[in-house]
Formats: sequence, C-alpha cells, structure tokens
Amino acid sequence: MENPFKYGVIVRGPYFADRQNEVAELTGEMQSLSRVFLVSPRRFGKTCLIYNLLDALHEKGLATAYLDLNAYPDLRSFAAAFAQVTSKALESDTKKLLKIFAGLKKLRPKVSLGLDGSISGGLEVAAEEKQALPALLEGMSHAEALANKKKKNLVLVIDEFSDLPKYDGQILEKAMRSEIQQHSHVGYIFSGSEESVMLSMARDKKRAFYKMGRIMDLGPIDRVSYTGFILEWFEKGRFKIEKEWIEKLLELGMDVPHNIQRLCHALWDLARENTHISDSLVQELPFVIARQDSPHFELLWHTASTQQQNLLIALARDPEAKPFSGGFQLTHGIGPSSSIKASLDSLAKKNILMRTKEGAYRFHDVFMQYWILSLQE
Repeated sequence: MENPFKYGVIVRGPYFADRQNEVAELTGEMQSLSRVFLVSPRRFGKTCLIYNLLDALHEKGLATAYLDLNAYPDLRSFAAAFAQVTSKALESDTKKLLKIFAGLKKLRPKVSLGLDGSISGGLEVAAEEKQALPALLEGMSHAEALANKKKKNLVLVIDEFSDLPKYDGQILEKAMRSEIQQHSHVGYIFSGSEESVMLSMARDKKRAFYKMGRIMDLGPIDRVSYTGFILEWFEKGRFKIEKEWIEKLLELGMDVPHNIQRLCHALWDLARENTHISDSLVQELPFVIARQDSPHFELLWHTASTQQQNLLIALARDPEAKPFSGGFQLTHGIGPSSSIKASLDSLAKKNILMRTKEGAYRFHDVFMQYWILSLQE
C-alpha cells in the first residue's frame, strides 16, 4: 500500500485531510455567487482546499476557473490569462473557443499545434503595456457575458490575491471592483497568505475592495476530525498506533496541516517494515525531517549574524518564552531589547521566523527548530 500522507503537492479525494465544514461553507457561498476573501497562513492547505472545493462545485454543475497571481509577473500576462481560463471554463469546443477569442478587441488569439496534431487556443495582449488594464476589464466583462449566454454560473478563484498591488496598485483595484459589481453570473474567491495585505484590502475604508465580500479565516483542521483521518489510514495500513501518539503528532506539527502530513508520511515510511509504532519513534520524527532538510536550513543559518544565531538558539530551546522579557534575556544572555527587536525583524524578513497574531515569534518552518537543537547536541 502506498504512503497515503501527501505533502508539497495538490492533494485531492481520499488523501485530502478533513475540511468538510470549510468545503460545505464555501460551496454554499459560491452557489450564491458571493465574493469571499479567504485568508490563510502558509502551509495550512489553502490551495488543496480550493482544488477540492472546485471539484465539488463542478459536480454541482457550476463552471470553475483558477488563477494564481504568482504565475503572472505583469498585468499583461494576468489579463490574457483571465480571459483565457474563464472562457475555457465556459466553452470546451476548440472551434467555438477560437471564434470567441477572435471577437475580443484588446486581446488577440494564439493558435498552438500539439505533438498529436491537436489545436489549442490562447490569448495575449494585442498592444503595449498601457492596454493591459483595458484588456483585463474586457476579459472580465466577457466572462460575465459568456456565462450569461451559456446560462451557466461561473466560480473564479484568484489565488495569492495579496500580490495584486504589484501590478498597478489602487488604480487596478478600483477598476476591478467597478467591473465585478456588475457581475451577476460570476462568484469570486480572493485567497491569499499575506494576512495583513488581505485584511487591508477588505477592511480599509480607503481601499477599493472595502466590504466587497465576507472574510473567511482558514485555521487549523479540527483535531477530532484530523485524528480520525490519520487513524483511519494507519489502520488501513495495518499499523499498530495509539490515539495518544496521533495527538502528539498534532502537537509536534503545531496544528499546521503541512507539518502534520509530513510527520505522518515519515512515520509511515519508518514503521513500514514491522508496522509497529512506538512513543520513542514518534518523538524522533521531527529530528528525522530536520536531517532531511539540513541543506536548506544550513543555507538559512548562514544568512543570520552571530547575534541572530544566538537568538535562534534561545528560541529553539525556549519556544514559548517572551523574547523581550527580562527572564528570557537573563537566562540566555541576550539583550538589550532594542537589539533583540532588530534581530527579530531581520529574521522575519528572511522568513526564518514569523510573527503570530498574538505578537509572539515562531519558526517559519517548525523543523528548523529541531535542526538547531540537534546542532547543540
């Protein structure tokens, strides 16, 4: 039996860890063609949730399309992709699709011939950069008109929406909002991992997307559901595992789905031969993964100054401590607070540490903490 615990890829179907409540909630919103700002920390399975949601919506008869702003470095490429993916979501016939593309004014069709002789169509912005925004708005208007013509509702997900300001800032936001307000056949999910940026877009009265839709925070997977998911797979593989050890896995992974999936993946591989799982094996897992990722962590380590390295060691040993407290500084011989703040800010910019909503600092990758601890040993 193959290892069922997947990570680092889009996970679908039975391998997708339980997000039934979130899928059901978003399905209801999209059947009503709402606008939703989906905010999630990285590694919480946001993209996997989106793909499984789109599968569910497709089964219910809705057309679906997905765009990831990371894939489009400029507004020209985003504009072309918007019109292309939404059109293909609503029309599958190649000849009709090419005819649709030919009818656009700001975008021009591109025809490609596959190795098997198949013909496919694409789009590109027909003129210079200043035509990119009009081309995007044309594509957006066309998506609404085509959905209306086909008498089929469309759900569009724009992932990493927090990257939108990289194109043309608030001018673009205002133009998009004006267009989206006219749509009655297209539902939108704007998803992103940069929480502060996403919340600013949706909550700042000065921003164009202010109160345009509800904000949905994607948190950890419910522990009871996740425990059942993990236990079921290990039982299918005939492993001997205690429920308390699964709870330990959730703690070690800090309730981050990516971390937990990786811990379970490593545990499955390590215990595959005799299918026996012990408490000591579970405790060793984060160090096993830390060793696997050692080259990456070593590169990050060498970007930190000596002072920053000492702070990282202190946080690895005492992750729940408050860095600005006198007790922390005295115990670890670190200070003053001003230099600690400068180090924390620098390490956050390097994506070694991250600041939580509560103002605490955590390792961006929890397994780096164990890598540092193994160095000390």
